Amino acid sequence: MTTQNETVTQRQPGVGVPPHEAVGLSPDQVIAALRGMLLAREVDDRLWLLSRQGKAHFVITSAGHEAIQFGCAWAINVGVDYVVPYYRDMALAMAMGQTPLDMLLHAMGKRDDPASGGRQMFGHFSSRKLRIVSGSSSVGSQIVHAVGLALAFTIKGETNIAALSLFGEGATAEGAWHEAISFAGIHQLPVVFVCENNQYAISTPHSREVPVADVAIKAAGYNMPGVIADGNDIFAVYEVASAALNRARSGGGPTLLEFKTYRLRPHSNADNDLKYRTEEEVSDWWRRDPIKRLADYTLAHHLIDATALEEMRAAVRAEVDQATRLAEQAPGPGLDTLYDHLCDHSPR
Repeated sequence: MTTQNETVTQRQPGVGVPPHEAVGLSPDQVIAALRGMLLAREVDDRLWLLSRQGKAHFVITSAGHEAIQFGCAWAINVGVDYVVPYYRDMALAMAMGQTPLDMLLHAMGKRDDPASGGRQMFGHFSSRKLRIVSGSSSVGSQIVHAVGLALAFTIKGETNIAALSLFGEGATAEGAWHEAISFAGIHQLPVVFVCENNQYAISTPHSREVPVADVAIKAAGYNMPGVIADGNDIFAVYEVASAALNRARSGGGPTLLEFKTYRLRPHSNADNDLKYRTEEEVSDWWRRDPIKRLADYTLAHHLIDATALEEMRAAVRAEVDQATRLAEQAPGPGLDTLYDHLCDHSPR
């Protein structure tokens, strides 16, 4: 096993074998991912508007992280592997099979919210069918949960299964992160750690949160490989995530992946990001939008034409419009459900 830090370099469209072919993806898979990313962004945009209208109390967006989350979703064996996301992983939940209506019901606290029946703060994504495990609100705690799952697989002798946990670079400053990744390294558990490094832990820049330039450098101290890739390159993400998950499933142990990206919106609808970063910086990263990058790629490689792309965008908007109408009309949770899923706390 190597613990040396590795870097996957950015590929340029049109040079050699097309990247989607190089990693074994079909044109249909690429187009489906593009549509899914557009759909996630449209939901993201809608939630932002609903929060301003007072219809969604709290919103944390995945804008800018879509290539990481859809690239990882390609690598996940959905319904077999366990995924413990963090609050910025809405696009991942959708890539794995949750719908715009699921997300809107969740954000608006409605009775049919699949995550908690309208009883949980936005960002606690969950699905028994998809094996998405809701984390707690405490930053970094979901990593411990993923390691616990991986330990359970090992104890039970289960094979061809892995756990995957995602987090921001700020979580790597938490004690829970150290304890979890250390335990996984000691016991060589089937778990993959995914750092979505968007350069800010809320308002704290990377340089004041992490004492090294790359989070993946830390992997060497925990007896596992560390791999860095461009988080805006969906094909690079898929390549390294697939290798790491296959390695975990086959008994090769854990991997720490670091994907470099940027969150395109404030930390949440309660944050003013211009207090700690400049308009010029944000604008520069909007020009690197991973969705635009993938759309340009599909056009350059003739996987789709401009007319079909615009039709896709229109269909996505119509789907989210319909989901919004349904979510707004949906009932909230009944008072009689207030104590559901709690132990012995019903009125006597």
